Amino acid sequence: MRRFLAFFVLCLLAFLNASVLEAFAKTDTPDHERRPLEDSYFEIGYKSLDLALKECEKHFGRELPLPFVLPPVAFTHHFGRCHHSNDVNDHFEIEYINEKQAINHYMIQVKPLANKLEDFPRKNDIIQIYKLKDGTKAVFGTTPSPRSFYLLVFERAGWQYILSIDKRIEDKASANVLIDIAESVNLTPNSRKLLHTH
Repeated sequence: MRRFLAFFVLCLLAFLNASVLEAFAKTDTPDHERRPLEDSYFEIGYKSLDLALKECEKHFGRELPLPFVLPPVAFTHHFGRCHHSNDVNDHFEIEYINEKQAINHYMIQVKPLANKLEDFPRKNDIIQIYKLKDGTKAVFGTTPSPRSFYLLVFERAGWQYILSIDKRIEDKASANVLIDIAESVNLTPNSRKLLHTH
């Protein structure tokens, strides 16, 4: 039941964040009168990637390796958030968005394997199963509609990674792009510097 609740919360957060971003992108309010997009994210617990990553690494007591490749999509903002309430929902989250193009929306969620989401994506939502270069299984699928995202779920270094990207940009971010991102999860601290340069 807890794992289903975690899946439901993930889908709900993706929907809500995408809805807020889409509403922000479509507003007719002039830029100089508009509230900064980042304020909405800061209010719900997002912060800079560096701060959120340090917070999560301290909480989990170990390095959290991140991918250094991004989808070939323009982003205007990136935020991080560390969920830590000492339960199965503890995880690190990164969100990349474009305030002018709401469909440019990409997220990374990382959970310790002890708290991983089982059977995610659901059997009916699996499109294909891949094998990464290190032999790791990567499951490519989708979240249920109406706010559909493509997902790639894989495990590495004691973590479960969930990469998700808006299906409306599949021409720029196919399964192969998500596989390349998964392959780039680097187990050295240098990966962090590369992640923040985009």
